[in-house]
Amino acid sequence: MSDKVTYTQIQNYLKEHPDDLERLVLEAIPDTKGAVSLAGHKLQLVSEKLALAEQQIREFIDVSTQNQTLFQLCHQLVQQLQKPQSIQAATARLGEILKATLDTRDYHLFIFREAAEPDCTATSFVSQARFQTSVGGLFNPDKPILGVVRAEESKCLFPDLDHGISSCAIIPLVSEDLVGALTIGSQDSNGFHRDQDTLFIQFIGDFLAGLIKHRFLIDDPKQGD
Repeated sequence: MSDKVTYTQIQNYLKEHPDDLERLVLEAIPDTKGAVSLAGHKLQLVSEKLALAEQQIREFIDVSTQNQTLFQLCHQLVQQLQKPQSIQAATARLGEILKATLDTRDYHLFIFREAAEPDCTATSFVSQARFQTSVGGLFNPDKPILGVVRAEESKCLFPDLDHGISSCAIIPLVSEDLVGALTIGSQDSNGFHRDQDTLFIQFIGDFLAGLIKHRFLIDDPKQGD
């Protein structure tokens, strides 16, 4: 007599013992996370997919909100800073705009020129070489850098602040030539991160660079190279 089990015998057995089918299937699945039935396991899978979808939606909303905020910042910069005004008034207004749109006054403007202008809010006049020596590899003259910063780096990027910065955006200001850098900080380590879209941040840099180059430094052919 053959010891082989036929397909028909399996069918007949499972008809008489339907619960054994679920037990066999669940035992064959590597990780059922405590599910005691196929229905329970399927519910777990659906719940995991829903949780992943909700996370992706939240991330999309966060990105959308960030872009909307940065767009509002761009709009205010163009609207307010294109008006004829002194560099002192412009730097003070920059702080007000950042506070109104990003809810932060943690920023610093570096203008690459040795000759300083008095009474400029959160602004340093420094040569490009000195600035790059100070911040090292944190600064890229070709594109904005976003991410977490350490305490010692925070002091270089935000010299006027009496508190630390956890993350920041370092924006090169380029208008034909590199004329400066703008740093915007956050006390939240996730406030700025490398995965953020930099389109609007780049626009901010381009706009400020144009103002500095063609309005405030127009009589200064060399900006501290």
